[in-house]
Amino acid sequence: MKREDRHPYLAAGLTAFAVIAASLLLFFLLFHLKTVTAFLNTIGGILRPIFMGAVIAFLLLPIHRTILTFLLAITPDKRMEERNSHAFLSFVAIVLSLLLALFLIYLLLAMVVPQVYESVVGLVQAIPDYIEVVQGWLQTYFEDNPEIQSAVMSIYNSSAASLEQWLNSDILPNLESATSALEWLRKDIVPNLTGVVAGVSGVVVGFLVLVKDLLIAVIVSVYLLARKDTFAAQSKKIVYSIFPTSFADLVVEEVRSAYKIMSGFINGKLLDSLIIGILCLVCCNIFKFPYPALISVVIGVTNIIPFFGPFIGAIPCGLLIFLISPLQAVYFAIFILVLQQFDGNILGPKILGDSTGLASFWVLFSILLFGGLFGFGGMVLGVPVFAMIYSIIRRMVARGLHSRGLPVETKKYMGKTGPMA
Repeated sequence: MKREDRHPYLAAGLTAFAVIAASLLLFFLLFHLKTVTAFLNTIGGILRPIFMGAVIAFLLLPIHRTILTFLLAITPDKRMEERNSHAFLSFVAIVLSLLLALFLIYLLLAMVVPQVYESVVGLVQAIPDYIEVVQGWLQTYFEDNPEIQSAVMSIYNSSAASLEQWLNSDILPNLESATSALEWLRKDIVPNLTGVVAGVSGVVVGFLVLVKDLLIAVIVSVYLLARKDTFAAQSKKIVYSIFPTSFADLVVEEVRSAYKIMSGFINGKLLDSLIIGILCLVCCNIFKFPYPALISVVIGVTNIIPFFGPFIGAIPCGLLIFLISPLQAVYFAIFILVLQQFDGNILGPKILGDSTGLASFWVLFSILLFGGLFGFGGMVLGVPVFAMIYSIIRRMVARGLHSRGLPVETKKYMGKTGPMA
């Protein structure tokens, strides 16, 4: 048999092998899902500094490009003819980007942390006053509603009786003598204290691990920024080596579109939330709302979450103000409503534009889906990630319709349509 005649059989054999291997892999994944999930979680924990460094590099990339463009513009052309000059300027731009980011973080913390600390201390000191206010309100309410008072008092009396019985049967007998008290402490109290100490030590160790991961992430971000062009070229080389040229062009185009959507949304949303936080701080001081710094930080941070963010931040802040003055809580609700209308209709569109291209329903859908799967991070990244998926599907549908000579506009398919041939 000639070599040319063997090609169809070889292709069929490789296809059959790939199908069998994929079936076995799928079978293994389905019946060992917990093991695979645990393995992936372990790998994710090991590579967490890499992921964090990629996020830092992604956020610093626009700053790095701006600084590098400026450095290239002020550098003489003769100097740029040397091969090492561009690499040196890129390294200088990376260092300046990191220093600028650290300076902005320090500036933000220097402005916010002292005021937040004062707000938290004032809140803790005011807790007894809040309790007295709540007690007075409850007393007045029960006096006006005797039937509710009788129901609540019956529950209170039964709870008090249960507490008294527990004290008399479990606590006081163990304290009658020194021997019984020591035995009670050894059996009941010390194991619980051991758990508390272990929990506190776990928090401390977790914090130290986070600091270590952040230091490694900064180093990783420097490497990624320094070699981003090389990594991009290697990735394109792999894509063009695997797929046909036309399909590889499509993949590269979609990746670039995905990057534009992701970077435009995240950087714009961070800037938008920073402006909203500053506006909230200024207005809270003007309107004499309590704890202005604490409220502004909560509103600014939660504003990063699309759609649900304003409500997530406004509810606890409104309850905090309500404990001091119910009337001010009403004014605060009106202020938040106006602020979010300004953000949603004026500031947000000016900064973000139509960076995602998603309808309101898909924004809500992506937040619910990714937030349910990945928590807070999913709520923040759900919209741009789903926008990338939506863009890829939309482009694939448009290409398929173009290849068949069919219209692309959605309105052409609304209502009762006739034959498309």
